[in-house]
Amino acid sequence: MTVVQVLNTKGAARRLGCSATWVHKLAAAGKLKAYAYNDEGVLIEHQRDHRRQGQGLYFFAHEVDTYRPAVQRRPRGSRNKHVRSQARAAKTA
Repeated sequence: MTVVQVLNTKGAARRLGCSATWVHKLAAAGKLKAYAYNDEGVLIEHQRDHRRQGQGLYFFAHEVDTYRPAVQRRPRGSRNKHVRSQARAAKTA
């Protein structure tokens, strides 16, 4: 028997540094594999076209860790902080 760490949506969002809604969007786009429990309690791959409201999505930790977006985004607010520090330096000079 193999032991694998399974994350729920909140755990995957925390590990990726984004919101739970964004994790659901990644799963809907097929960029991140999602799994769900069926009626017998077995973890199966989630079908994107089959929607069941209220059913939790689960993700394997190693798949979440290997996901990398195609574009590296800059952190929010870093541009504004950089501009302010230059403006202060200009005022004091």
